Amino acid sequence: MFGYVGTHAMNPALQKLGYHPVKDFEPIGLIGSSPTLMVANRHAGFDEVRGLLQRLRSGPGSIRYASAGDGTPPHFAAELFQLNTGTRMEGRTHEGAAPAIVDTLDGRSQVMFPSLFTAHPFILDGRLRALAVAAPARLEALPAVPTLSESGIEGVDVSQWYGLFAPARTSPAVIAQINRALNEVLANPQVVARFERQGARVEAGPPSALRERVRHEFGRWQDVVDEGGLAPQDIRLLAAD
Repeated sequence: MFGYVGTHAMNPALQKLGYHPVKDFEPIGLIGSSPTLMVANRHAGFDEVRGLLQRLRSGPGSIRYASAGDGTPPHFAAELFQLNTGTRMEGRTHEGAAPAIVDTLDGRSQVMFPSLFTAHPFILDGRLRALAVAAPARLEALPAVPTLSESGIEGVDVSQWYGLFAPARTSPAVIAQINRALNEVLANPQVVARFERQGARVEAGPPSALRERVRHEFGRWQDVVDEGGLAPQDIRLLAAD
């Protein structure tokens, strides 16, 4: 699972893992991140957040959302959206973003919260409608798409990030060597441009920056798990051990 990992690793409260997601790995460095969008199937019957909310308030549970698995960014973003709007959708869980996108494209689900990296090609060809951005500001790639905050919905800010990890107890000298090599690659203008074309941005830095990102994400998503009742009460994040 590791090598690179994003917010989707912050889900041990939802999944019983065969490893400890913090203690068994050593951070090497951040790679990059991609903002999260709220998208809809083009035949869903609404092309803005207001229309979706009207549907949900007139028929709770009448809309299905696809997620890339329990505890993944699309799952957490959908839960935050429901918590902050007082609405309810039916969730369809998949093993990864690709089958979740296919489920939304085919209309078995009407809504998804994918990364820009995942959704952009399907938005460009018209098969998905971008309803809103789950971030503080609009995106340069989709300047006409409002943020959820602009649509009157606060608190749904989800970034999908990627980092490089090594097994626990890897030599600090080895960690430093790989971090230097990683940051050299991420400083290459061609690499930066390719990230940007794919709807992502480079986030290079020291191992400590990735370690802090992991700590912050654990605390934030534990609150969402608890508030949304997403796991049995006796399951808690291993990071609290």
